[in-house]
Amino acid sequence: MKIDFKKNYVIIIVIMLFVGLILARTFGSIQRILFKRKITEEAAELELLRDATPVKIYKVKKMNFKDTLPVMGNIKGFKEVDLRFETNGILESFNFEEGERIQEGDIMANLNQRDSLLKLKYAELEVEKAKKLFEVGGMDKIKFEQTKLEYESAKSDFERTNIYAVSDGILGSRDMDVGSYVTPNDKIGVFVDISNVYATFDVIEKDSPKVKLGQKAEVFVDAYPAKTFRGTLDSISPIVKGRTRTQNIKIELKNPEFDLKPGMFVRALISTYEKDNALIIPTSAFKKKDADYFVYVVHKEKPKEKKAAEKGGEQSEREPVLETGVVEIRKVEIAYLTQDVAEIAKGIKENELIIVEAFQEFKNKEKVEISEMQETIF
Repeated sequence: MKIDFKKNYVIIIVIMLFVGLILARTFGSIQRILFKRKITEEAAELELLRDATPVKIYKVKKMNFKDTLPVMGNIKGFKEVDLRFETNGILESFNFEEGERIQEGDIMANLNQRDSLLKLKYAELEVEKAKKLFEVGGMDKIKFEQTKLEYESAKSDFERTNIYAVSDGILGSRDMDVGSYVTPNDKIGVFVDISNVYATFDVIEKDSPKVKLGQKAEVFVDAYPAKTFRGTLDSISPIVKGRTRTQNIKIELKNPEFDLKPGMFVRALISTYEKDNALIIPTSAFKKKDADYFVYVVHKEKPKEKKAAEKGGEQSEREPVLETGVVEIRKVEIAYLTQDVAEIAKGIKENELIIVEAFQEFKNKEKVEISEMQETIF
């Protein structure tokens, strides 16, 4: 039997072409399925990222925290004494000008002393005469003591014509002119002790619970812009004024150089709260529901990458996509609260991430997109 090799060869080629066509179609179908699945997965992932809410987060840190209460007021003397004579008379002299320094014991002003000085001289002579008579037995003890009392009375009347400085200070004001007739009801001036002074302020009612005796304060005066005066809260009025709803407080300040003068306008920062290594967060980071406070803690996910082929080249680089995280609603306890920040006593730890500017509600395990990381508050 003669075999036709030429015919068999043609049949084999046809079969191979047929099998190749089938394999090509099958491979194409598999490739299309895999490619379609990949596209579907990427689309789903993009959809999830599109649905994730962009948020700004804060990395919780411990810091030394100090809260201050700003106030404005005026300087007053440590002692402000109205100057009045204890007797009637003509004002003869004012020995100091306004603002002039005065030492303890100085005579600041005096009345006409002619009559009182004559009475004192007469009483002094009477005492000397009575003493000699008493020593020789010409006057009994009672009469002698009476003469001495008359002298002391004349001396006291003379002293009433002078006004003495009770301590170092300045003359705050002169309210009467020399030559005026004055009585004990007339104020002739004001003596001010300013070796120490008070800075006085009115604190509004809602801030009253923040102020306590002994709190430190920094006081600033426009006349000395480069200088800071430091003192302590010395006095808190127990009364809230009806119309202004304010409470008066005083800060004592040392004033050895007399830089601070009564009537000066001052500003101050009262230290109302201090704590080292406090866990501080912005007030925009927590929510309140009923009596509870809570924050949105973000657990970061590992950032995913995607390939991006360079145009006209064979190499490719990896571009990071935006970071994402998952939300956890966490209850917290607040130790101290201000308008801008809060100290957390319990509920979160240092270096945890929380959402700030949390104006909307988030759910547990909700996915978010981290658009910005904040690591400082102030």
